[in-house]
Amino acid sequence: MEIIVTDERDERFIKFCKSFGCLVEDPQVVLLLNSFSKIVGCASFKVYDADSCEITTLFLNSYDDREKIAYKLIRQLEKIAIDYEFNSIVVSFDSKDDILVEIFEKLDYRFVDSLMMKKEFKSLI
Repeated sequence: MEIIVTDERDERFIKFCKSFGCLVEDPQVVLLLNSFSKIVGCASFKVYDADSCEITTLFLNSYDDREKIAYKLIRQLEKIAIDYEFNSIVVSFDSKDDILVEIFEKLDYRFVDSLMMKKEFKSLI
């Protein structure tokens, strides 16, 4: 599997998002997970505030490797966010019953309000 770093203008991202009924137009850092020349997942983030970015998409085509693919994409987004010097990353849900909540909890995200989770990046200083 190969991770492709791109942006919201990438036709592969647009097509993949549309397959989930979603249209993304805000400027974003986008990751596409390519497996045997087929996009099997995508994730993206945009600026949330001066210190944080927000995960705005996380779409997965595979039910078999859902957790593995999600971890891979989220961890890579976190690395890029740290490279951009963000202090934290947030993600919002429509419901606490969202199937991805458990995955984010395993990755040390914590609810900061009823539908938003946040992860603070630890400073090395």
